[in-house]
Amino acid sequence: MSGYDLNRFHPQPPAHLLCLICNKVVKDPLECDSCGQMYCNECVARKPQCKSQDCPKQGAPPQYVKIQGAMLKVYKNLMLFCANPECKKLLSIVDIEQHQSTCLKQKCLNNDLCKEFIEKDDQKFCSIICELTFQLYDAQNDPKKQFDIIKRYVPKLTSTNSQPSSFQIMPSQSIQNIQPISNGDGVFFKWDKNKCGQGIQLTNGDVCVFLKESSYIFRTVLGDHGFESGIHYWEIEADSRTENELKIGVCQGNTINLNAAFCDLNQGFAYYGLAQLRNGSNASGQTYGKRFKKEGTLGVCLNMNNGTLSFSLNGEYMGIAFRSDLLKKGPIYAAVALLHCAGCTIKTGKQKPAYME
Repeated sequence: MSGYDLNRFHPQPPAHLLCLICNKVVKDPLECDSCGQMYCNECVARKPQCKSQDCPKQGAPPQYVKIQGAMLKVYKNLMLFCANPECKKLLSIVDIEQHQSTCLKQKCLNNDLCKEFIEKDDQKFCSIICELTFQLYDAQNDPKKQFDIIKRYVPKLTSTNSQPSSFQIMPSQSIQNIQPISNGDGVFFKWDKNKCGQGIQLTNGDVCVFLKESSYIFRTVLGDHGFESGIHYWEIEADSRTENELKIGVCQGNTINLNAAFCDLNQGFAYYGLAQLRNGSNASGQTYGKRFKKEGTLGVCLNMNNGTLSFSLNGEYMGIAFRSDLLKKGPIYAAVALLHCAGCTIKTGKQKPAYME
């Protein structure tokens, strides 16, 4: 059924937070507008009659509304344990679903390195690379066996349909020296799990980023690949859960305070989702482009040949945002600053659209 088991909570919640249909702690709670009795959203999806004996509208068509005010605050403060028996984390009811979306997945056997999960029950590895890495480790004391393993896997690794999205291995490459590469269109990279501000969570192979915290302080995350020259294009896809606009752009160098917006620095250049630009602590917020928050795709084009940074929104070019000699000097990293409750997904390895500068 829909709700949360009562024995998962610490401390146990009051009885009025139990759904009278599933007899569990309410999930995505609604309340009867006549008597205030709470139910799970899923449990009352078909609008059954309110089961409270104190309801003045027994037998009449019910109305169920979202809880608000003090009751909503009490609900958000509930703490419960993860449903994964191997995980003993105690989290707020606001954060539990996001945590369990990863925690309840089956880990790849090479998870210590790849941090990925398995999509199908009959799989053991998330990719050919992880399967190969695992077998090479088992044969670490037998060079001939390692050679035979690599020889057997080379056709799979060089096959178009078998390549992991962010890496490519050729026979002459060593496993230890795998780097982000170009597929002929653009460079594949992801967010750097070692370059994240406090509270930022990376998922889905470190291409999805999300921040949810009570404070209102910008936190920065950087890409794991520094550009040294040339023209580069990537996209930022909005996360529908976002409540506060992001600052999106690039930063020259990666030795910065990640618990602040990267564009507060002179070497940080950002488009702010309020349709403004940011560069340096004294930025005035020059108007630029259109607003962007929880839906749509933002294209980012860094031209280190000309020292320019441009943006597009949903395929519409918004023009050159910045011109600076700093944008000609590497390493330059993709960057996003998030506030309070915000997230996005980065899409790389893409060809620069013809309409971009």
